Amino acid sequence: MRSTVTGFLTRALSATWALAGVRRPARAPRRGLILKPCCAGDVVFATATLAALRRAYPQAHIAWAISAWARPILAHNPRVDALLDAGPLGTRRATLADVRALAARARAEDFDTCLVLDRSPLLTLVAWLARIPQRVGLDSGGRGFAHTLPVPAPGARHEAELYLDCARALGIDAQDAWPEFYPAPEDESFAAARVAEWAGPGPLVLLNPAGGTNPGMRLVEKRWPVDRYAALGARLAAERGARLALLAGPGDEPLLAELQARLHVRASALAVQWGQAGALARRAALYAGNDTGLTHVASASGTAVLAIFGPSDPRRYAPFAPPGRAVTLWRETAVPAAGVAGGVHGDFTWEQGVTVDEAVAAAEKLLDCAGQVDSTAVRGI
Repeated sequence: MRSTVTGFLTRALSATWALAGVRRPARAPRRGLILKPCCAGDVVFATATLAALRRAYPQAHIAWAISAWARPILAHNPRVDALLDAGPLGTRRATLADVRALAARARAEDFDTCLVLDRSPLLTLVAWLARIPQRVGLDSGGRGFAHTLPVPAPGARHEAELYLDCARALGIDAQDAWPEFYPAPEDESFAAARVAEWAGPGPLVLLNPAGGTNPGMRLVEKRWPVDRYAALGARLAAERGARLALLAGPGDEPLLAELQARLHVRASALAVQWGQAGALARRAALYAGNDTGLTHVASASGTAVLAIFGPSDPRRYAPFAPPGRAVTLWRETAVPAAGVAGGVHGDFTWEQGVTVDEAVAAAEKLLDCAGQVDSTAVRGI
């Protein structure tokens, strides 16, 4: 009922703003703000838009309103000039007071352009209340009602491409704009020390069995079964001499311990922060993981990535990387039209999902043909 009422109101507001003549031609920004507070994978996707903006407007001041949860994704990105505290927006149900607070922070910065890289009527309202004259953003179901440059958001399009569409609406060439992640110097030192400890002749392979939880959602069904990760790691160790490191986020230590116990081969296990994960990925030959933020951090860090999908749609959420850097495995299944916000389709089961043989074949192809593999979704063949 709540979503129905919200949809009706946003469509009505969109029609009202259109009649009022709020739509305007694009102008080059002098001081720009990106509104994309959460969550990690989406923020990583949106760094491609940041890269395109910076390339087109090297002298512009570009700020980003970000949640505390996702702030480390951007903390050391040289393309952004400032980070604004987005408060609870994007991470939990926010109030109008939260909207007004962020709008006040943004209004004080005298922005002339705002990119709303989200389908959120609350963020649309933030940009309007901040009195930012040029408001470019996604418009799905009328939720971009106050945008001066509304951008359609069809469900079958990759999220990163949708965000880049907002840059294209400003007349920016978004070709070859890719997600980027920059670890801190201390993260680089941490990773260098760990890799030195794991020295050996074989390729370093990172396995992440975790994912599916963040402040905006919980969908642990996205996790490929731990016994299959164990079989994948054991095969790569036996057949390729791979050195294995198991990664996950803080709080996932029990899952790492379970995988380590099932492997029956030597493997280090680490619960890491975002920057540590990115710095380790930069030094690895291959990363394999689920549809989760750490997978996108690894991809944006430049390593070869094997992403294993189940109940979520890789057409929208697969790693967004240059050709040759990522392969996504997915046994095609019904997925909710609302995306990950729609939960899991009732018919989904990993019993019919990606197999160990398929994962081993894709991993070996990435190890053998770095830079020569198409970054496309492979549907369990």
